[in-house]
Amino acid sequence: MPIGHNKVLGEMSKQPQARAHRVAIGEWPTMVKEARTASFDTLVGHLASAGYEGVEFNPGGFNKYFPGDSSAVAGRKARRALEKAGLAYFGGTLYIGDEAWRKLGWIDRIVEQLKLVTDLGGGFASYQINLHPDYLNTGGAYRSDERYLAEIARNITDLRQANWDHGLNFYIEAHIDRITEDPAATCRILDMAACEITGDLSHYLFRGMTKGAHVERILDHMGHTHVRMARKYGDLSAVVTDPKADWEQKGVTWQLFQFMKRGLAGGLSSRTIVGETGPMHLVTDTLTQDAALVPLYRAMARYADASAQGITMKVEDPGDLRPWG
Repeated sequence: MPIGHNKVLGEMSKQPQARAHRVAIGEWPTMVKEARTASFDTLVGHLASAGYEGVEFNPGGFNKYFPGDSSAVAGRKARRALEKAGLAYFGGTLYIGDEAWRKLGWIDRIVEQLKLVTDLGGGFASYQINLHPDYLNTGGAYRSDERYLAEIARNITDLRQANWDHGLNFYIEAHIDRITEDPAATCRILDMAACEITGDLSHYLFRGMTKGAHVERILDHMGHTHVRMARKYGDLSAVVTDPKADWEQKGVTWQLFQFMKRGLAGGLSSRTIVGETGPMHLVTDTLTQDAALVPLYRAMARYADASAQGITMKVEDPGDLRPWG
């Protein structure tokens, strides 16, 4: 790592191994309607007070806060507000439907979004790419369709190059109902179109897929991450009412950290840890839960920082690292 033309992001005045990981929030948790998201200023105030260093939003996600403005104008206003609060726009999550990338000129529509990401000051784009409808809910049956996987790889190659042409790091996200939901199929895609993975490992953890050659290879390709608590064979988005106690009892916070260690090894090229509990399952107060987990995200950042400098932190027992003190 890094793979291909992805570069190590972060503070460019420092050597790559010394560039610290930052803690951000994803857009999904901020989409709930409540007092802290009523305006962009109130949202930015909450994020700054909770200890985040920046955000990862879809570049069009700011339009709701600046109605009547174009995406470019809304983005400039959002960037000014973020920077005024000492926050940064690190990058964006982009979405591609299966039907969308079969249309003539599909890449041109993506390029328009990439320009918005760069205008916002972002350094990467992470992609969720939908599975073909015929393969949804089939338990990974697409893993044996070589023609389909080759088609995916060709499109990823074009998409990867478009991102690099705009100076952006390129990641595809591990995610259920996406082209990465099956580890074996994902590895076959990597054979044909090498790239780095956004490790949203909750999508594997909640299904109990935590080991084996395919999962380990994906972890070795992890250059970025989205972090959500998941319960093995349970909720994809799990509530953590007392994070400190959960860690000490080797609950979901501890289990995810242990799963992520291989992926964090050597540091992430994005140098960004993104929290995104999301309003899902029993998680109803998502902004409060994410804020309570910022110390965990910072612990992950410290682990990755050390590993980037060739230091392996010993975290084999909850007492070895205490995110909440």
